[in-house]
Amino acid sequence: MIAPTFEYTHADGRAVVGGTVYRGSAIPELYGHYVFNDLGGSGKPIWELLPDGNGGYVKNQIQTLYSNTTNLAAGADNELYFIVHYSPDWNPGGWVPPSIGKLVPAVNGDPEAPVSPIADDLAATGCVDPLDPTQPALGLIPYDINARFWSDNAVKSRYMALPNGTTIDINGEDDWEFPVGTVLVKNFRLHGKLIETRLLMNRLDASIGAGRWEGFSYEWDDTETSATRVIGGKNKVIGSQNWIYPSGGNCDQCHTGASGGSLGPETAQLNREYLYPTTSEYVNQLEKLDEIGMFTSPLGASPDLLPRLVDPYDDSEPLEARARSYMHTNCAQCHRPGTGNPSNMDWRYTTLLANTNACDVAPSAGDLGIGPSARLIAPADPDSSVVLSRMSRRDAAGMPPIGSDIHDVEGAALLAEWIENLESCL
Repeated sequence: MIAPTFEYTHADGRAVVGGTVYRGSAIPELYGHYVFNDLGGSGKPIWELLPDGNGGYVKNQIQTLYSNTTNLAAGADNELYFIVHYSPDWNPGGWVPPSIGKLVPAVNGDPEAPVSPIADDLAATGCVDPLDPTQPALGLIPYDINARFWSDNAVKSRYMALPNGTTIDINGEDDWEFPVGTVLVKNFRLHGKLIETRLLMNRLDASIGAGRWEGFSYEWDDTETSATRVIGGKNKVIGSQNWIYPSGGNCDQCHTGASGGSLGPETAQLNREYLYPTTSEYVNQLEKLDEIGMFTSPLGASPDLLPRLVDPYDDSEPLEARARSYMHTNCAQCHRPGTGNPSNMDWRYTTLLANTNACDVAPSAGDLGIGPSARLIAPADPDSSVVLSRMSRRDAAGMPPIGSDIHDVEGAALLAEWIENLESCL
């Protein structure tokens, strides 16, 4: 056995599928560097290895590609080529024949957006008030959701912006389809301090003739006066905890085409009252958005008759609804049909428990030491439930596999209580 020169976890990729030492002339700064790609699905980057100064290596992102790639190798001209396999997630017409791509110098030195660069300074993006970047730009609409995604104790505020003259389509699953040019803004605060802003943009991709959601992370300075774009992701100790700033590839692992890309904004999530700060109106968000013409077609029904998730931590709501709302928000972006996930679980709130492929189902990816009684969800037996075990840890077997360094104690307690009270899978 020969130990690897360099290794990384599934938080970054799935499998190295090509690589070589660059000996070309088009990108002089890469000469002599080992360059490789990963069959990691949409958003996976091309990396180079750089010495870490201690006899080992670190990987550095060169460019993000939004389709599966394989076979990265040098051509007769010593430049780097690879095979591009377009994913149906990002191509409404389905599969298209593979093509050959070539690694070329990035425009304006931006490896994540070589065609249309994104500003490094948050204040220059147009998404915030340039005089006070802690505040949204004029025209952004604030919103909140019923079941919040766990983000390592961070408190979040959310905004949306659509291009003038465009509207939101609501599909048959009550998910929202946003027009190209939409931007979703999310601020993260720890202990009251603004630490990160993320922009999720539905940007036009000429190669597929449609929009594609892309995520960009901005790190706030200690004075909370400016935020700078983080390229390639990073970790930072804030207070007593480690905070993870995601890379663009990390964002793409959850914001998939199968999940609708935008994740949070959907009918069941925004079906709640909200206090609009500029008008002091306390009104249902669906009614307000419908009133100002944000939807392509009128809602056609009172919010009382439309789907609604609940706050998982509101004890006045039924336990079943609380648990399923939590699973929809925290798990269903990956665990649903069409994501390519090796697990076939379906944690959308609309899926009956018996049809989730989880209840009283033996695990196929290890029992985590539980033993013969292990089930993904074991009715009335939290200790035998692998799903609960995975969400309660942050090692290689933990869930979610990326983006979180602290497990959700309250969420795990909620799931344990729900499982304890399950009498059957019906």
